[in-house]
Amino acid sequence: MLEDCLFESQGRRKTRKPFTVFVATIIHVIIGIVLVLIPLFQTQAITIPMADMSLWAPQPESRRAVEVTTVPPPVRTRVAADPNDVIAPPSMPSGIADIVDESAFPSVDLPLPTAGGGAGSILRDWIDRHALLEAPPALAPPPPVQPEKARRIRVSSGPYAAELIHQVLPVYPAIARITRTQGVVVLEALITREGAVDSLRVISGHQLLIQAALDAVRQWRYRPTLLNGEPVEVITTITVTFTLQ
Repeated sequence: MLEDCLFESQGRRKTRKPFTVFVATIIHVIIGIVLVLIPLFQTQAITIPMADMSLWAPQPESRRAVEVTTVPPPVRTRVAADPNDVIAPPSMPSGIADIVDESAFPSVDLPLPTAGGGAGSILRDWIDRHALLEAPPALAPPPPVQPEKARRIRVSSGPYAAELIHQVLPVYPAIARITRTQGVVVLEALITREGAVDSLRVISGHQLLIQAALDAVRQWRYRPTLLNGEPVEVITTITVTFTLQ
């Protein structure tokens, strides 16, 4: 019997053909599509729920109780008037009274006249005695007069060179001579009212030649420069030239 069953099952498997399977698959697909489309065409069977408009409309607020409080009327208190305050008079006075403040005038105690002297001499003695007591303080001495600063003028080097009365030539530095260094040293000098060189400032020049120029120019002398008949200090420029011979 088992063999017959196995034989029959094998026979059934052999009876299935590819064409039959393909047709059955197409039929199943068509049935599934129809089942899906039928509810879509019958829209009248769908029930649409009614929207609750109460959820959209604004809800009226309930009236709230308002607390009513009564404010007592302000109590006016009468304050005593200050005597220093200015108060308007109830009526306009007919005239202005003359008030004389006796405290504004100092009391003067004059000595009484005696039988031996006149009133004029007594009054004169009293005035002299009070004048000595109320003498003004001595004035402070005036501050000392500071000496006037020396006046200075600036003169160009060209015209002022003619005022030179004593010139010392600079000593050529040995190291500058060895290195064959030449050039010009320009100095700004302050000449005193007596014609001496007071101070010097280097404007330009080679480092090997500056010190020799300073040592020589400090010994120079000029004629005193007069301005309106008075000697003045002079600021000028001095040029020292170093040339190898």
